[in-house]
Amino acid sequence: MKMRKVMGAGLLALFMGMQPWVAMAANTNNDDDGLDQFQERAVRNQWIKIRDDRRTNIVAWYKIEDGKAVRSFKLEAIMDSPMERVAKTILDADNLQRYFWECFESRQVKKISDTEFYAYLKVNVPQPVPDRDIVLRLQAQPYSKKRGYLTFHIDAAPNVLPLSSGLVRVPEFTFDIKLTPMGAETRLELEGSINPGGNIPSWAVNAIMRNAPYVSVLGMRRLAKLAKFEEPFPYRITED
Repeated sequence: MKMRKVMGAGLLALFMGMQPWVAMAANTNNDDDGLDQFQERAVRNQWIKIRDDRRTNIVAWYKIEDGKAVRSFKLEAIMDSPMERVAKTILDADNLQRYFWECFESRQVKKISDTEFYAYLKVNVPQPVPDRDIVLRLQAQPYSKKRGYLTFHIDAAPNVLPLSSGLVRVPEFTFDIKLTPMGAETRLELEGSINPGGNIPSWAVNAIMRNAPYVSVLGMRRLAKLAKFEEPFPYRITED
């Protein structure tokens, strides 16, 4: 009986080691509202708050939409840097790996105009699932006094570059970011969804999406305060 218990414990440990998605998901339930990460919701097509972190001034929601296996997410944060520094951090494609969740390589592929470019990212995914790469297109609408804010639309452009060996190309990736200046601070609003492609269970993707935007914005906030940017900066942030 004792030997069976030891073998059972060993098999369980082996299973958890082979299933990092399970292990990670089981230990990321740190939302302030105490919601169970995998609780099924009857409400669909409505934003459900999953985080209200007063320490970091970040609030996050998710939404289960009809016809989508992966949840959409939304996040609002107060960044403790002026809008110009936050915008430059987002536009600095070569340094996205310094704050984007699990990104270990990033670079600008092509500058299209002073408000638009293509970028390439490689993202670590726990084994045995293959790592992902993303080709994205970023389009900025500069700040104007009349509008009162700056926006970025970011979406996947999977066919711009050839496929890379050993990586799965992310087919769908959509972020919309709005920056509103508040003197020495900036209000950031982010909304999006990601389909990582391949054979990742939707529950595993959803578990990551609960935490990845939050972690990425925290990293962006730190980098916006510390980064040194190329001058003159190659992208236009304001119209006025």
